[in-house]
Amino acid sequence: MHHTEGSSLQLSLGIPVLEWLELTQQPVNLLLADLARSGKVELLTGSYHQTILSLLSPKDRSNQIELTTTYLRKRYGQRSKTLFCYAQAFNPQYINTMNLCCVDNLVISSYDCDKPKQEFSEPFSMQEMGKSISIFPTSTAINALVYTYARKEISFGNLLDQIQSVFDRKPAFLMAMINLDQLMQGGINEEQTTELFRLLMNYGPETIEEVHTLEAIPKKGYLQAGWYGFDSIKTNLCCINDLFVKDESFAYLYGRYTSLVECARTYKKDKDVRKRLEQLIQKVSTGTVYLCDANASMLRSSVRKLFWRYISEADSILSSLKDYSYPVVTDFDHDELDEYLVIGKYLSCVVDSKGGSLAELTYLPSLYNYGDGLSPLQGFGSSKNNQHPSIAGKKQRLFSDVFLSSEAVLDEYSKVQEHHCLDMSSTVYNLCVLDRRNTEYRAVACTGQSDIIGGELEISKHFKLRQNTVLLDVTLSNLSDHPVSFLYGCEIPLSIASLKSPISFLQLENKKNVQYDEAEIILKQVKSIRMFDEPNSTSLTLVADTRFTLLKEDYTIEIATVLGEEQLYQHTLFMTSWPIQLESGAEKKITLGLRVERK
Repeated sequence: MHHTEGSSLQLSLGIPVLEWLELTQQPVNLLLADLARSGKVELLTGSYHQTILSLLSPKDRSNQIELTTTYLRKRYGQRSKTLFCYAQAFNPQYINTMNLCCVDNLVISSYDCDKPKQEFSEPFSMQEMGKSISIFPTSTAINALVYTYARKEISFGNLLDQIQSVFDRKPAFLMAMINLDQLMQGGINEEQTTELFRLLMNYGPETIEEVHTLEAIPKKGYLQAGWYGFDSIKTNLCCINDLFVKDESFAYLYGRYTSLVECARTYKKDKDVRKRLEQLIQKVSTGTVYLCDANASMLRSSVRKLFWRYISEADSILSSLKDYSYPVVTDFDHDELDEYLVIGKYLSCVVDSKGGSLAELTYLPSLYNYGDGLSPLQGFGSSKNNQHPSIAGKKQRLFSDVFLSSEAVLDEYSKVQEHHCLDMSSTVYNLCVLDRRNTEYRAVACTGQSDIIGGELEISKHFKLRQNTVLLDVTLSNLSDHPVSFLYGCEIPLSIASLKSPISFLQLENKKNVQYDEAEIILKQVKSIRMFDEPNSTSLTLVADTRFTLLKEDYTIEIATVLGEEQLYQHTLFMTSWPIQLESGAEKKITLGLRVERK
């Protein structure tokens, strides 16, 4: 770019990348600034924290764009008037926001997998509620070629040949969008990068302003709300909001964000507190947690943990304010069922009536959420190597109940096979608070008549949330008029930070502790186990009042990213199980404890 005359490149980089360049790659940053001032690079504005704008309020949308525009102007001397939507999720409501931010143009693909016929090949003017912008559609053909190259379905030479064939057709307008992450995912090297961009630059690039002047009377068109382009995997989702309908984990995660925004902005007193809360809200508004792009950011536990860290910090600030009453009963995931937020000295938990379980378990000294397990929808990577698969799109809650027949083999255990496993994780328990401090809860449900159990049971679960321990008393009562025999299991999926894989644990015994490093294992006659979270210098101890059979498996997703084929850790399933025999009217009580503390 520096040595090429008459060339112009539109560039959209996330602010975190630009901040990293400024801090660690000063020569590259200075070159970028020089190219921007000379007009060879036109920097596109967007959302500051890589937010999907349609998931924000109008005020937050304009704030994110203004922050980005100001950052670019101060550091690169360029006032951007062209927007690129992160994830290419577009809504006509953006037009009013763009006008407020003095942004006149939008660069976006017009290919939507849900509306493939709605495509544009030339720039057009779009109006919404009396406001108008110019939209510059990128080439669907070239976008698709880069995506195909990223999936290693075509070679680099084939990519060049097919791009050249697009050029040879000499379309009236052609804007090629090149996704840099996808180029890396395809394995491009330095020489190939130079060759590709030399081909692009020789086509005769123009600035967006130059394209404007060529149009005597701009054409009119209308781009519908949609999720455009090939930047991320969409599977069968028709729009980004469809993710929150089909995946419980992301519905809960987004609900936690919206609930925090609603609560935090009702606090008006302390200016410093308001400023800190606003910073946390902006950071937690990132859209990377919802996208499976070339980095597979939605599948990276580290990305989600950063989200939960900001949420937990905001929770702690609001709950500690003496002049503010932080609501502890909220329907976070908008499923018409209330969840109870409990913030103690060392632990923060969310008690959920669905499954009579815990939706979160955060250790406050490290702000690490051990309850952030993920079982993504089909198409977002592969989990074929997992011996005991979770149900796709189902939120992984702690202390959920499962029942197997008394003859069941744990090696073959799977919740996906409903005729072999009675899974209570979706059952709504009758949940009530037992004390004034909101630290004890009882959840009660009936299994109904079940062939797996051989009758009907009542399940009563008494949660006691202490300083750094979760205690659970489970009482199983036989409601049938005959004896029943079955295998009772309690699932505890924990997302554990570790410096190595698989996740190891210790079986604690009086004479000798034994370490196990297997990704999947079944142990009998276990009294207690301990896991270590090395990055956070924390240990987790699981203990029961009677010996149990333990099933442990690390749940991972295999997917191709910019780093190649990766196995991304999601959570580790610990399932404690007991064989139970009950006479008619009899009951069995089991006590479990999970302790989280500094090593």
